[in-house]
This record gives sequence, C-alpha cells and structure tokens, in this order.
Amino acid sequence: MWQKLLITFLGCLLVLLAGSFEATAQADTAAITRTDSLPFKKKTIKPTGDFDQRFSFIDGKSVSIWGYRLGLLVNDKFKTGIGGYFTKQEVDGIRHDLEGNPIHKLTRNLYYGTVYFEPYLIRKKVWESSLVFEAGYGRAVLDSVNKRGGVFLSKTATETFIPVGAGLSLNLIIPDIRGLHFLSYMGINSMIGMRKVIFQSEFRENFDGWYWSIGGAIFIDKIFTDISSGRKKQKPLS
Repeated sequence: MWQKLLITFLGCLLVLLAGSFEATAQADTAAITRTDSLPFKKKTIKPTGDFDQRFSFIDGKSVSIWGYRLGLLVNDKFKTGIGGYFTKQEVDGIRHDLEGNPIHKLTRNLYYGTVYFEPYLIRKKVWESSLVFEAGYGRAVLDSVNKRGGVFLSKTATETFIPVGAGLSLNLIIPDIRGLHFLSYMGINSMIGMRKVIFQSEFRENFDGWYWSIGGAIFIDKIFTDISSGRKKQKPLS
C-alpha cells in the first residue's frame, strides 16, 4: 500500500512541477508582451506537497492515519489540492484457542480522499500559520474472523462515509545557517483539527474526533521559487 501511495505522490508531483513551470513561463511572456499602461499583477502558482501522518481516536481507541497531500500554492496566499489517507485498526483484541489459532478477530480498514483549502494567516521567514478546511469521501471495511464448531467463518462489511474537517497548521522553518540556504527548504509541520462525518451508510460507527500531527516537512514551493528566480536571472537582456 505504501509503495502505491509513494508512486502516486511522486508521479503527481512531477506533473504539478511541469505544469507550474509552464504556467510561470506563460505569465512571464504575458508580462513582457503587455503594452497598455495599466499595472500588471502577475499570478503565481507553485506546487506543494507533504506526507501527512495524523494521530486520532476512533471509537475511543488511538489510531495512526497515514497519508499525503498534494496541491498548489496560489499567489503565496493559499493552498488547495487533494489528499489521500488510510489506517488499519484492530477493533477487538485477538483471541486464540489452545492451539494458538485465532478464534475471534475484527479489523477495520479506512480509506478516504479529501480536497482541501488552506489560506495563510501569517507568513514569516522562519514560521507560518494557516487554516485547513477539508471535505472528502471514503470507505470503511470491517473484516471479521470467528471460529464456531471448529469451523472458521469470515465476513467482510463495507461502509461509505463523507468526512469534513477544519484545523490549524503551524510550520517552523529552518533559517539559513552560515550560507547553507538548502536548510530553509526543511522544517517542522504541526497541525490540530476536528473531523466530523456528515454521512454514513450501512453499519453506524463513530468516526468523529480530534486529530493532531507533527513531523518533518520539505517546502517544495520554496524550492520552486528559488529555481524560478534562478531561471529569470539567467535570461539575457533584450
């Protein structure tokens, strides 16, 4: 599962990078060829992306939700894009018979995707803060195994759900240290928010709850900004 998510993430990232370079080039051309007297405000679009591990509670039990986000930074003011998440949880403790075979096991797997909108509140050189609004669609799969009368019985049940959420994100950015500018591409991301399910089908389970996350971050938009600035400096004067 992780390999598929990583391949998807990297593939989409390359597409976004290519599209962003093209968008910037078109904007540069438009700025050069514009002949009227009105001021021209160039729009900027930069790729963003990160792995997003969240810690939460489902039915009162702690879970780790693994995923990624991939999107665009527009005019250095807000980000928008998509995310994909999954988790695997042992709902009940596994019970074994005298021979060590499981006689009862219940596993929950969650898979869901989201679209998100993230406007910045503050952007400083070494830290930035933003709000995160999300809406998505997902599926919950319950796999159960029971041993009755010496026979193992397995059953799979599937439920669809629509989650929405809101949170607060904080990024801490490593400053330049002795000219090591590449360090400013890295930092720490933390987030806290609330998840609410507005629709569920089939069996009813409580997927509502708080979530939080903290981990390392790579700021792809800053890498793109430096690359774009370098390309502009290399352009010959006409």
